[in-house]
Amino acid sequence: MNRLFLYCLLVLFWSCQKEATTTTDAATTQATPVSAEAETDEVVLTPDQVRLAEVQTGRVEYRNLSQTLSVNGRVVAGAQNRVTISALQGGFLRQIALLPGQVVRKGQVLARVENPDLIQVQQDYAENRARLTYLESEYARQQELSRENVGALKVFQQTSADLNATRARLAALATRIQRVGLSPEAAVKGQFSSTYAVTSPINGVITDVPANLGQYVQPADVIAQLVGTEGLYAELALFEKDLGSVRVGQRVRVQLADERGRERLARVYLINRSIDNDRSVRVLARFEPGTGSRPLTPNAFLKATLELGNTQTPALPEGAIVASEGHDYVFVQESVREGNTPYKAVQVRRGVTQNGYSAVVLPDGFDANKTPVVVRGAYALLSQWKGAGEEEE
Repeated sequence: MNRLFLYCLLVLFWSCQKEATTTTDAATTQATPVSAEAETDEVVLTPDQVRLAEVQTGRVEYRNLSQTLSVNGRVVAGAQNRVTISALQGGFLRQIALLPGQVVRKGQVLARVENPDLIQVQQDYAENRARLTYLESEYARQQELSRENVGALKVFQQTSADLNATRARLAALATRIQRVGLSPEAAVKGQFSSTYAVTSPINGVITDVPANLGQYVQPADVIAQLVGTEGLYAELALFEKDLGSVRVGQRVRVQLADERGRERLARVYLINRSIDNDRSVRVLARFEPGTGSRPLTPNAFLKATLELGNTQTPALPEGAIVASEGHDYVFVQESVREGNTPYKAVQVRRGVTQNGYSAVVLPDGFDANKTPVVVRGAYALLSQWKGAGEEEE
């Protein structure tokens, strides 16, 4: 009897365990579609994650990617921006501290030249200034006497001639003094100087310094060569066969070798009609203001893209478009929530790619002018997005 009772208890316990297992399996089966429905097209990053992933956003641009011409060139300066620094008057170089590549400002002192003859010029000016004061008084006195027929007319005429000659001599001496940057008024006070400063006429960069300290320089001698950093042009080398597709005012996108893919905008300014021996033609493009963050470097190498057509298509940098499971996506930034930044994956279609940019077909309702798109760090967001999906599964 006791054995029969024990057997019944074991059967009852086994039945309860099987029912509990069946209930758990059913609950698990019901939870699977709920997890699938929880998948999202959104990735939320904290400020630290945004910083570590180096996420940057931008706007969709409109570019001509189908009708373009890629050429090479360099940054050049016009004749008005290539300056030869020389001495205004002969003398010894007493101060010069210039190096090739040094940036100088307009009005900055480049060198100081000593010329002892300047002392004599200033002395002559001071003496003639004093003589002018005497002659002006004498002229007034002789003029009054000539009216009363007291003095001879000849004396009055001589005084007038001396006065005019002194004025002319004084003006010439003042010009010589001012030409080297000295003050005629200081000479009148007896403050003479034998040294004058040579200053930079423009903002620019020193390219050559053939002179040295202590050298005697003449006005024809070169102290330094200077190239201006303003008003520079992009000189493009086009083949003769492409000349017919270029016109003045055409837009040019310029990439400098030292700016890591950043672009500057320019417009075709002049087309040289002289063909070089290698059958190339030089075309000058003027940089548009506000398209660069730092001064241009003369003779820097560049690559340029001329837009030959007028059809503009939406485009993004290649790194902004990521591929997953046979589809192309971009990530757009949404409003910050609780200090974190959400990014939404938006499916697009990639088109032609040129010069680091790809044309994109955007979905309906996408505002290209206002929607911030991730242009850097998109692959990090893709990894985070797909990783989150795998964890949910």
